[in-house]
Amino acid sequence: MVAGALAAAATPLSLRASFAQTYPDRPVRLVVPYAAGTTTDLLARQVTEKVSDLLGQRLVIENKAGAGGSLGAESAARSTADGYTLLWGTSQTQAVNISLYKSIKYDPMKDFAPVARIASQPLVLVVHPDVQARTVAELVALAKKQPEKLNYASTGSGTSAHLAGASFNKAAGLQLLHVPYNGGQVFQDLLSGRTSMIFYPYLPLKGYVEAKQLIPLATLGATRLAELPDVPTMIESGYPDFVFASWNAIYAPVGAPQAIIDTLTKAFERAMADADLQRRLAGTGTAIEFAGPAELSAFTAKEIARFREVIAVSGASVN
Repeated sequence: MVAGALAAAATPLSLRASFAQTYPDRPVRLVVPYAAGTTTDLLARQVTEKVSDLLGQRLVIENKAGAGGSLGAESAARSTADGYTLLWGTSQTQAVNISLYKSIKYDPMKDFAPVARIASQPLVLVVHPDVQARTVAELVALAKKQPEKLNYASTGSGTSAHLAGASFNKAAGLQLLHVPYNGGQVFQDLLSGRTSMIFYPYLPLKGYVEAKQLIPLATLGATRLAELPDVPTMIESGYPDFVFASWNAIYAPVGAPQAIIDTLTKAFERAMADADLQRRLAGTGTAIEFAGPAELSAFTAKEIARFREVIAVSGASVN
C-alpha cells in the first residue's frame, strides 16, 4: 500500500519533468484581444519575437478583437489548458471588464493562471493648444470658471481614457463632459479643438506632442515618464494615488501544468531583461514591470477591486 502511494505521488513529478523537458514542441498561440496595429498589438509583437527565440518555438499572435477585449479573453479562457494557448491580458480584460459589462463570460481570477506581468503604458493628459492652461492647476481653475466650455474625449465608454476622465472629475470637483468615440475621429476632433483634452497612452500621442499640436499637462504613472521628463505626474500636481496605466500581462487557461507555466515565466523574464528589447521599447512610453505568477495574481485582484470603485464613480456600464 505504501509502495502504491509512493508510485502515485511520483507520477505527477515525472509528468512535470516530462513537460519541462519537451515543452514547447510546436508553435504556441498567443491571443491578443485587440486589432492588429493597435498599441497593445505592437507591444505584444516586440516582446513575443524575443520570447520565441528563447523558447525555440514561435509564439503565433491571433488578434481577436471585440467587446473591449472580452471576446479574445473568453476565447483564451475556453481553450485547452495545455500551455499551447496563452492570453496577452490587459488592465481592460483582466480588471475593468468584469465590473463594466453586465454580462461577461469569463472570470479573470478563476479562469486564468497568471504567468508573467510584462509592462505598463501610463496615460498622459494632453490638451488642445487653445485650452488656456499649461498646468493641471490652471486646467482645474479654468474648468471651474467656464464649466460649459471644456470636455474630454475617449475611445469609448469604460475605456481607460473614460475612466481616467471620470476620476479626474471626481478628484477635482469638476463636471467635464465626456465625449466618447468609436474610431479614428477621436484624434481629428481633438486636433481641431472640437474636444478639449484626452487621457491616453503616450505612443499614439507622440507625434502630436512633438509637433506641439497637443500639449501635455501631466502623466498618470507613479513616476515621471522617461519620454516627458519635464512633465509632472498627477501625483506631483496634487492628486495623490491618481495613477492610470494600461498594463499588460500573460495568462494561461486555468489548469495549465505548473512546469509549463514555470518555463514560460522564465522565458518572459529573460525577454524583458534583454538589452536589445529594452532599447526597442525606449521612447514608446512603455515601462517594463516584470513580475512572476504570485505577484501577478495579487496585483490582478487588487486592480479588480480598484477599478470596481472607479467604474462605480464613472457610471459606465455596457450591456
